[in-house]
Amino acid sequence: MRRRVKVEEKIREYVAKDECSHYWIIEIANGPKSRGVCKYCGKSRDFLNSMPDLNAIKRGNNPLDLPEMKEVEVDEDSKS
Repeated sequence: MRRRVKVEEKIREYVAKDECSHYWIIEIANGPKSRGVCKYCGKSRDFLNSMPDLNAIKRGNNPLDLPEMKEVEVDEDSKS
């Protein structure tokens, strides 16, 4: 048994670039930056693949090093 179904054609209207709520499609990470393109308006921009401030190699110090603590005098009567 066959049935015929009517399908309505939907036309998508693009919003102006100033009003777009971007949905970024970002390339696979390959290097410090990746190119991203908005699914809706086609705008493109670069995205960083790591946080430069948190990268230990660029800072030049080990992230496992603890900061130096000042010496503190403890009272003999102190219970802590």
